[in-house]
Amino acid sequence: MATVSVTQPWTYALELPRDPSAPAIARAMLRAVLRERGMGELVDDAQTLAADLIVGAPVRGGDTLRLRLQGDGRGRLRMTVGGHVVELPEPEPYAASSAIPIGCETCVALEVALQKAEARCAGGEDAVHAGIALRRHFRNTHWLPECAAG
Repeated sequence: MATVSVTQPWTYALELPRDPSAPAIARAMLRAVLRERGMGELVDDAQTLAADLIVGAPVRGGDTLRLRLQGDGRGRLRMTVGGHVVELPEPEPYAASSAIPIGCETCVALEVALQKAEARCAGGEDAVHAGIALRRHFRNTHWLPECAAG
């Protein structure tokens, strides 16, 4: 009776410092893990990808990066690189509920003007100007945070 070797899914994680040695450390770890797991043909591509991900990781992520490798047992590899977010920034306060566009008479009037201009000249210059006016009003009145509007 023949035996079949089924590989189990596996995961490796490595904490990397945020310094110039991080890509080299990640490449060495990738090389060792992939060769040990019989995935040596992926080493070059995985090393290039890991180096790009590590160098391009957001700076606000903290002091360390985590490189995580996952094999699904069927020859596929998943690699993730991420930082540890130390603290999330506070969201900006948005305009009060009175600035919500539902029922805004100016929005309604500008939308009507846009529809009339589009019907009249099938998207001509008047329609372009009406569309710009509507977007400008909406952006300035309804999208800006309170701190940016003052």
